[in-house]
Amino acid sequence: MKKTLILLIILFAGLKTYSQEKPKLVVGIVVDQMRYDYIYRFWNDFGDDGFKRLVNEGHFFRNAQFGYVPTYTGPGHASIYTGTTPSVHGIIANDWYDKNSGDYIYCAGDGDMHTVCNCEQKNVDVVSTDGKMSPHHMLTTTFGDELKLFSDESRVIGISLKDRGAILPAGHAANAAYWMDSEGKWITSSFYMNNLPDYVEKINDNNPSQNYLKGVWSVKGEFSHNLDNLLLNSGKSAIKKTPFGNSILKDLAIEIIKEEKLGQGDNTDVITISFSSTDYIGHQYGPHAPEIKDTYIRLDQDISDILKTVEKNIGYENTVLFITADHGVVSEPKELLERNIPSGYFDGSIMKTELLSHLDIIYGKGDWIKNYSNNHLFLNHDLIVERNINLEEIQRKCAQFFLKYEWVKNTYTATQLNENEYQNSFHSLVQRGYNQKRSGDVIVSLQTGWLKSHWKGGGTTHGSSYSYDTHVPLIFWGGAIPQGQTDRKVNIRDIAPTISTILGTAYPNGCTGNPLPEVTE
Repeated sequence: MKKTLILLIILFAGLKTYSQEKPKLVVGIVVDQMRYDYIYRFWNDFGDDGFKRLVNEGHFFRNAQFGYVPTYTGPGHASIYTGTTPSVHGIIANDWYDKNSGDYIYCAGDGDMHTVCNCEQKNVDVVSTDGKMSPHHMLTTTFGDELKLFSDESRVIGISLKDRGAILPAGHAANAAYWMDSEGKWITSSFYMNNLPDYVEKINDNNPSQNYLKGVWSVKGEFSHNLDNLLLNSGKSAIKKTPFGNSILKDLAIEIIKEEKLGQGDNTDVITISFSSTDYIGHQYGPHAPEIKDTYIRLDQDISDILKTVEKNIGYENTVLFITADHGVVSEPKELLERNIPSGYFDGSIMKTELLSHLDIIYGKGDWIKNYSNNHLFLNHDLIVERNINLEEIQRKCAQFFLKYEWVKNTYTATQLNENEYQNSFHSLVQRGYNQKRSGDVIVSLQTGWLKSHWKGGGTTHGSSYSYDTHVPLIFWGGAIPQGQTDRKVNIRDIAPTISTILGTAYPNGCTGNPLPEVTE
């Protein structure tokens, strides 16, 4: 009798384990250009109900890394939601040179689509390029796509100020994606729908951008920016470059959760939210500016509002939320130089000019270089074949030539990346960002702290393989998430399989990450 009772207890315990209810709502939040250290740098200025609540109640992975280069917005969002890297999902940059057509490809661009908005044409604007978008350049599925494949009643919606920040996370099978156009209004693409929902039209009709751009954005003794002048000179979309761009996105997120009744049906729903104003402001002012600090203090309140809405409408116990970033950012070289830290500015155009002269000397005059962009060199393969030159040889000569520049750390050839497999080095980061069909013949890695001379007048950027760009916060929060922190190295590509494991769905079809046992077991 005792043995039977023990067996029954084990059986029921097993049934409970495998019949756990799935969350009603998954919320994915990406903060564009958020360095890991911002959490602690601004900690004392945060309230109790935003970032602090996420850290104190959730599970904080303090050593989350991107594990590839380049660390740009498009590749970052795609990697978070597909569970893989640019080598597989194909989003190798925000835009890239197409070596077949000679044109540039935008990561979310789709000329076969048209804008859907409540503009002058009322719902369909066939002229505007703002909405000629879709995820068709992304070659693999997201965890939302996999959810939709077996639960079509589930709804997946992505939102951001940036089109790529809304489209790539939402995936191919999403119900909707919304982003802000050049007039400061929410739009979408005919890829998703033919008409905006009534509540989105109503939001647009109330001119929310204009309502936010009033008075001044200031911190006493630090800075003061006149919002009325900004609106007058740059239009309503200027809100993107203020912290109120995050607030207006938060407002949209809350309306979508309420109007769509997300998380209140029988199936799991997904909303992806990408806050972009942090990136616009970070580029303009740099990570040490008082503007960036104030932006994060205000974002903290926006996140608090989202958490309260989710708790009220869906319930903490019915929600799984994660928050991370699509990349970090480097300190302005002038800030580094003032502290005797190696860094600098360089003119990238001289690399192409001097290399061409070098190749002319070796192989004779010719149009040897098709393109140099995103630190990728594209050679003229037709001319190489015509002159009967060995491709691997000319790639090596170009790679060796670039090493003479002070700002270049390493160079890699396409042949090298195709024929070798790297595991734990900077080589491996470059390889995971390299796509054989889309990437160049030679890839250049810069030294730490170096930026193009474009940034010499002020501001900064990202894209490197170094920790200031690859190390970002990652926090999971919700009723089923155990509280704690983990300092072992994890990868951004681990997020998607972790969510898939929690949902009991298939991993995204190109997934190369692993579920995080700290939150799945």
